[in-house]
Formats: sequence, structure tokens, C-alpha cells
Amino acid sequence: MGQNEHQFLSLFYSDMRPALVLIRQDSLRMKLVWSALICFVIPLAVIYLVTNYVTKDIILDKVVLNAEDSLKVAQSEINSIFEQTLGLSNFVLMNSEIRQMLMVNKADLILQEQKREFAVNFSKLSRILDDLFIQQNDFQVTILGVKDPFYTNYAHSDLNPKLWYGKEWFHHLNELPIFSSYWLGEQMITGKTTTNFVTMGRPIKKTASVPIGYMIVNINERLVRPYLTTNENQEMFLLDSNGVVISQADPSRIGEKLLWWKQEGMSRTIEIESKKYIYVEQKLDSNDWRVVSIIPLSAAIDKNRQVLFVSFIVQALFFSLFFILLTIRISALTKPIRDLSVFVTKIGRGQLDERNGIRGHNEVGHLAKTIDYMLDRIQEMIEQITIEQTKQRKAELEMLQAQINPHFMFNLLNSIRLNILVQGDKENAELIKSLSSLLRMTINRDNEFIPLQEEVDTVLHYVKLMNFRHANQVRVSYSFEAGCEQALVPRFMIQPLIENAIIHGFEQFDGEIFIDANKEYVNGRALLQIVVRDNGIGMGEDKLKELQAKSEDLRDPQDGESKSFSGIGVKNVFQRLRLVHGDYVKTIIESETGVGTQITLRFPYECERAGARHVDGNSSG
Repeated sequence: MGQNEHQFLSLFYSDMRPALVLIRQDSLRMKLVWSALICFVIPLAVIYLVTNYVTKDIILDKVVLNAEDSLKVAQSEINSIFEQTLGLSNFVLMNSEIRQMLMVNKADLILQEQKREFAVNFSKLSRILDDLFIQQNDFQVTILGVKDPFYTNYAHSDLNPKLWYGKEWFHHLNELPIFSSYWLGEQMITGKTTTNFVTMGRPIKKTASVPIGYMIVNINERLVRPYLTTNENQEMFLLDSNGVVISQADPSRIGEKLLWWKQEGMSRTIEIESKKYIYVEQKLDSNDWRVVSIIPLSAAIDKNRQVLFVSFIVQALFFSLFFILLTIRISALTKPIRDLSVFVTKIGRGQLDERNGIRGHNEVGHLAKTIDYMLDRIQEMIEQITIEQTKQRKAELEMLQAQINPHFMFNLLNSIRLNILVQGDKENAELIKSLSSLLRMTINRDNEFIPLQEEVDTVLHYVKLMNFRHANQVRVSYSFEAGCEQALVPRFMIQPLIENAIIHGFEQFDGEIFIDANKEYVNGRALLQIVVRDNGIGMGEDKLKELQAKSEDLRDPQDGESKSFSGIGVKNVFQRLRLVHGDYVKTIIESETGVGTQITLRFPYECERAGARHVDGNSSG
């Protein structure tokens, strides 16, 4: 591969570097796959966490609501039992005959008639009470006088009613207001079995403070127990005001005091033996007892987790299916990019004849088509440059064959000048000296900027030769402000203007040319002003406008335009100044027919410039 191919390939890769970064198939495909994976996994995880957080409270509220509903059912049934008990007891407390019978003291009955009347009344009331209570198999009703039992609906062999007088709580009945009741849970031996009862005691008072009897009703706990159902996730209790279990589905727990229970109020979630539970309670209307339900929090959360898990599994299945389809689609989309990457690698190895052949209406297709087009263009340019370089090398060879050593020419001219000078012909010797200096300035083009004084010296040599050639006398005089002679100006800046004045201004006749230079300051910036004027024939208005238009035109001169001795036309002078100094350059052209022409150049004043070197135009050897 030649140097041209390497150069074009380097340019090709510099232009294609962004595309090469994009078409690394492995990284691009994996980035797309990982991006798709992240775009699905993150929302899936966020949905799971948010749903878990939100539905946790919803499930908790739902569990609490269901527990409250079940408690309300249990409360209603238990209230019904207790209200029935209160209704029966109210009949006794409001019955005047029973109250009157309780106020009779048997010791005061002396007459036989009084005893018979008491017996008849007692028998009558007993039948009424039997009709009222005998059907209540799970109720043990006891009506006590102050000293002796008055009535029971059970056999005394099963339960001795006189035992009630010895109960620790019995004296509390005397302290209760009228129509009040005292509730407690008791375990008693009836017959040969031990039975749990809900006991209600009520005083029967003649006045607000004097009791005349008592009514005690034992409700078999088995009536209450069916309403306190317990399953694997829920426990229900009937608690008294001290947190003692009155009834529960597990009879072994009756009488147990729940240490975690607080009468002043419980939160919705509680902790029992390092486990969290959902707590719900309902108060009874008959007393200050409560129906309580506890549900393990983990059980409620497990329900939530089961729902979430099923939802998560369904979403994960859909995600997996969609991810597989997306991966297949990504592979199909990145295949042209992978093929294009392989193709570009071959191009990088120098296989410029390869073409990818990838086409499509998407960006990759357009990119592949553009690369093929660029390779075609590169091959055409390589062939064109190869032909041009072949021609250039041939021309350079011809130039080398025709080139004469400039130093040989200068030395030869100096030898001729010395020979003429020895023979006493000073005039021709000076002409040869001017020719040698002018040729040296023309051939040496390494320095673009020279001092103004050297430029004027070149002009003087040129005018001397022109006067000799045309046999006329053009005189040049110059006047510089102090320091301006060292100001740097573009080489051959004034010579084209002098040549134009000699050829067009004087039309081969005698004349004078004046060169003035001074320094001016505009807005604090030092400017060099050079004025070149002659006393030639001048020019008309049309010619003046044409010259002014050329001075403002920045286009390159056409091949057909006239050139000066130095190969630099007048228009080129204005262009060079503007290219160097930009908008700081100002040119003024003034002319009048029969009077002459004046050209004013104004541009920044400079004394030193990088790369500027003096050319000894006066040196001939």
C-alpha cells in the first residue's frame, strides 16, 4: 500500500471514528440487552415493593374489618344471651309478690293460718318461676332471701344454694345500686362434674340501701363458647374487666389472665411473646366485658405475599417472554452493525476493494451505503492523485534539468560588472549592479516582510533599469518620517505601484514619482501611512472607479490579468495587505487627468515580525 492510500485511510478513519465506536457489535448488543433488562427489572422490582407496601395496609385494613365483622356477630349473640338473663332477672326484681314474700320472716309466722297462707303463696310463686325458668336448661336460677334460699330451678343435690352466701364476691351485691348487676366467671362442681359458668348476681332491695334478697343466675359457658370460634389464624376471647378469660374455644384457657391485655386501650397491632398480632375488640352492652380477637400479623402478611407472589410470577413470565422476543429483535437489528464492523476491520487492513453490500432504509443502511460511496471516492481520488504526482515528478525533473544555480548567475554578473568597471564604464557597471540586486530580491522569496527602506531601495534599482530600457528619465524621491524606514512591509508592495505609474502614468515619458511615509495614531493604534504619487497623465472617472473596484475585490486575480516585473499585480498588493491586516487596511486612490495619480495605503505599523529577515538587496556578491 502506497503513501497516498495510508493518508486517505487515516482521513477515512478520523471521519469514521464516531461510527466505529457505535458499531462495536459485542458492546452495543450487550449494552442494549442489559439496558432492556434493567428497564424491565427495575420497574418490576419497584412495582413489587410499592404494591407490597400499599397492599400491606389494605390487607391489614381488610383483616381488621373482617375480624370486626366476626366480633360483631359474636358480640350480638353473647349480648342476646346476657340480655335474656337480664330480662329474666328483671321479672323477678319487678315482681311485687316475690318482693313481698322475701320480706316475710318465717320466724314471725306464729299462727297456723299465716303459715298456710305463706305456703300457698310460695307454692303459687314457685309454679310461676318454674314455668319461667324450667325450660332454661343451661341457666341455674337462684333466688336467695337474706338468710335462707327462696327458690332454685335445680336440685339442691347438684348444687347447694347456701354456698352462695360464702362466696368472696357475695358481699359486693350489697354495695350495688338497685337494678345493678355483678358479673363474673366461675368454675363450680355440679353433681359430679366441674362446669364453667358465667355468673350474674343482682340485689333485690326494698329501698336503695336495704337488700331483701338476691338473685343469682349461672349461665353455662358452653352457651357462649360456640360464638368464639377459633381457626388457625384467629383467636377470640371473652374477657372481663381485668383481662381474665371468661370463655374461649379452648376450655383449658378459661380463667387465664392475659398479661398483655390493657384495659385503658390497645393499639391495632400488639406484640405477644415477640410475635406481632392484629388486635380487635368489641364491648358488650350488658357489662364492661369485651369480646377480643387476635390474628397473627404474619398470617395476614402471608396472604398479601401470596397475592404478590402470584402477581410477581405472572409478571415475571410475561417479562421473560418479552425479554426473549426483545433479545431476538435486538440481535436482528444489530446484525447489520456487526457485519459493518467486520467490513470496517477489513478496510482497516487495507482491503479497499471490499464493499459491504448492506442496504436498508434505516440509519445503518444509509451509513453502510455512505461508506461504500466514500470508498469509491477514495479510490478515484487515489488514482487521480497518483496521476497528478506522476506529472508533478516529471515537471520537477524537467525544472531541475533546466535550473541554473542562482549563485553562479550572481557571481557571473559581479564578474562582468567588475570587468566593465575596470574599463572605466561606471554607468553600465551600475546597471549590472542594479540588475543583480533586483534579481536577488526576485529569486529569494523566503522572506515575506522586509523593512520599508529595503523595499524603496529595490524600487530605485528597478527604476534605474526601466530608465535604461526605455531611454527616458523617471525620477523617484522619497521622504520618511523618523523611524518609518524600519517599518515592516510586504515584499514587493511598492514596486507594482511604481511599475504601473511608469507604464500607464507616464506612457514612456519622463516624470516624477514621490514616496512619502509617516506614522499616525487612530484610536490609540499606530498606523503606517504610505503615499505614492506621480505627475503623469492621470486617469478618467471610469478608469478610476475600475481601479478602486479592483482594490476592494478579494477574489484571486484571473490568469489573463497583467502581471508586473515581480509577478505581483496592483490588485494583489491590496489583497495581500487585507489578508495580513484585515479590516485595519485602508486604501485611497485619487487621480485627475493631466495632473497625476495618488495612492494612499494605511495599515498597522510593525517593526518586528516572526520569520521576517533582511534581504540585502544592495549586495551583489
